[in-house]
Amino acid sequence: MICISIAPKSRRFALVDMLNAASQCDLVEVRLDCLDQSANIAELLAHRRKPVIIACRRAEDGGEWTGHEEERLALLRQCVVSKADYVEIELDVADQIRPLSPTKRVIAYTNLLEVPGNLNEIYQRALTKSPDVIKLVVPARSPEEVWPVVQILAKPAAPTVVVGVGKPGIMLGLLARKVGAPWVYAALERGMEAYHEQFTVSDLETVYHYGSIDRSTPFVAVTGFGELQYVTVALVNAALARLGESDRCLPLEIGSNTLFRKVLEVVKAKGAVIDAGHQATVRELATELKPSARLAETVDFMTHEDGKWQGHFIYFRGVLAALEKTLRASEPVKGGEPEKGLLQERVILFVGTNGLCRVLATGAKQAGAIPIIAGSDKHAAQTLAQALGCRFVIEEAIYTTLHDVLVRCDDTDLHPGFLKPGMTVVDATALPRASKLLEDAAERGCHIVLPQQVLVELVNRYLRAIAGETVPGEFLLEVLHPLQED
Repeated sequence: MICISIAPKSRRFALVDMLNAASQCDLVEVRLDCLDQSANIAELLAHRRKPVIIACRRAEDGGEWTGHEEERLALLRQCVVSKADYVEIELDVADQIRPLSPTKRVIAYTNLLEVPGNLNEIYQRALTKSPDVIKLVVPARSPEEVWPVVQILAKPAAPTVVVGVGKPGIMLGLLARKVGAPWVYAALERGMEAYHEQFTVSDLETVYHYGSIDRSTPFVAVTGFGELQYVTVALVNAALARLGESDRCLPLEIGSNTLFRKVLEVVKAKGAVIDAGHQATVRELATELKPSARLAETVDFMTHEDGKWQGHFIYFRGVLAALEKTLRASEPVKGGEPEKGLLQERVILFVGTNGLCRVLATGAKQAGAIPIIAGSDKHAAQTLAQALGCRFVIEEAIYTTLHDVLVRCDDTDLHPGFLKPGMTVVDATALPRASKLLEDAAERGCHIVLPQQVLVELVNRYLRAIAGETVPGEFLLEVLHPLQED
């Protein structure tokens, strides 16, 4: 179930927010501590359209209550007597508010600073308070930090809900769904979060596909919590749903490689999309590296096959596929004329000397292109060019070297003055939005390879590895568009 948290400032807003939330959730949590006047419990309960959880949080629990503690406890007792569906009661005061049917008690433990080392002891103490539900609220910044929570979720001794504060908290929410937790908390919309960076009910439905997750759902891990990872999760989940596949994405943060691998094993992940910041280190986890990963000296995707983790580097395939489609669109084949390889005999200037440049230039050369390597490090550029059997030029010569296609592979700052109409420009560092280089190129009449098209090609390669199928690019672009609206 989904519980929408509302923190109204007035009784009138409370009724409006309850009404708006009711159509999108199974439960509504009402925060009395946020009201700027005395709460009318009878009025709130009379207007409920879904079961209501009443909470009145102290400052140390992330709340806004400024009155006396005895007044707060009296208010919670009133909620119990008034037959609220649920009342949230902090663990340390649970003995002061006795159970009274039909109201159910949510015994809550909140620590916004850390996950305590004795969390299991705290959980055991909560079990002694005759809870109907136990609620744990803790920071969620890495797998190491929330590992004790994951262990509790694996075998809860009572119905247990968890809130991971921060973007990585979605991992706990989805894992809790998989193991059968009673509900997950979400904000009604942006700007109405009950906790820092809390996800919205729209996120749960359209990005994470919360309702389709159950105990049998296989997970595909996606590491990192930037915009790229957010839209990747949304695209992969939407495509898997379209294909009728049960797999769903599990966003994760990476701390230590050892625990990351343990988390992958615990959730039985079929694969993992690795964010750029961890691609070099995660390579150590792969039992076997595919040729592209060895060439790039990095891993951006892992699959679990025959009990082993296979390391892939597939981003370059998405870039080259998007480049070919851009070339095809800009230079349509004439009727009756046989189509040759779209990269064949193209002079492509690659700016950079990193692993991405190495694997992109290798792939382009195999497709018949004529690569040229340029970089600020003359020795590195020369070494890479020798390995590829192609030319290299120093960085200053970029502006005078004739080429059909420009591919930037690192953060080299390129002056837009040399961009000419008809040139094709790729910025392999730009995902999921266009960079200044691409904007300048478009203004000067160049053909640009849109980051959105690269992302579509990349996601379809993830899908091929996960499900053995792909979806139309137009479908993925339709999913992506509203996610990138400012």
